[in-house]
Amino acid sequence: MRPEMTQDQRTASVVINGRNVAVEWTRAAAGELARRPRPLIVELELYFSCLVKKFVHFHEEAGDRETVAANDKLLLYFRPVTSTTCSFEVAERLGRQPEMDLHSDAVKKIAPKKVRIDFARGAWQGHFSL
Repeated sequence: MRPEMTQDQRTASVVINGRNVAVEWTRAAAGELARRPRPLIVELELYFSCLVKKFVHFHEEAGDRETVAANDKLLLYFRPVTSTTCSFEVAERLGRQPEMDLHSDAVKKIAPKKVRIDFARGAWQGHFSL
């Protein structure tokens, strides 16, 4: 499915888990995307652990993940995960708890509502709301 684009080409509407997701990116991000030879992969991680957290990770490759295109240079996927343990020792050693993907019917009904991508101080930044 081709994303619905707006006139300024910095917003799009994509579908994740059957729900419309608004994606917007700043002018700086649009400029950086235009310079890229390949699409930027944006992982929207909803992390269920001791607390629920949201992370946005940026990748060069999607691996085996199914992505949706906000445009030809910006691909996204949503990844709900849970921790496999809740140990301070493990978290200190790894930087976070080990996780595994969630595949339940309940998480298949969850999707971001809005995603915002920026490129500032030489790095990709992003956040999403539910």
